[in-house]
Amino acid sequence: MSKIFDLVYRSLKWFEKLTGLTYEELNIIVWYIIIPSIFVYLLDRVLKVNYLKITFTSVVVLSIILIPDFEIFSKNLFKKSVSFLNWFDYLGINYIQASVLICVVLPIVLLALLFYFKLRRKH
Repeated sequence: MSKIFDLVYRSLKWFEKLTGLTYEELNIIVWYIIIPSIFVYLLDRVLKVNYLKITFTSVVVLSIILIPDFEIFSKNLFKKSVSFLNWFDYLGINYIQASVLICVVLPIVLLALLFYFKLRRKH
């Protein structure tokens, strides 16, 4: 699991240099905006509706407008995310394991399920 964690970490650090955004900002953008937007888009396709992506997009745009300093916001939300992942220690899962399970494995499983249901609805 540490290899997966390191790969994700190094990728975000590379994007940090490329974009000028902080590691925390990129983390929040990826796990709170990009990945959920993919889920919402696929869920809309599965359910054959549009209101989920419209609502999600509206919430993201409104948040961007209302958050006065995204860097400070990201640092605070990142700290809360780290605290959440550290909570799994009570279950015998360390931070790196929890990060990989919650931030990599779970999204892949959810994406696979959404793709499965999307393809199944076509038949």
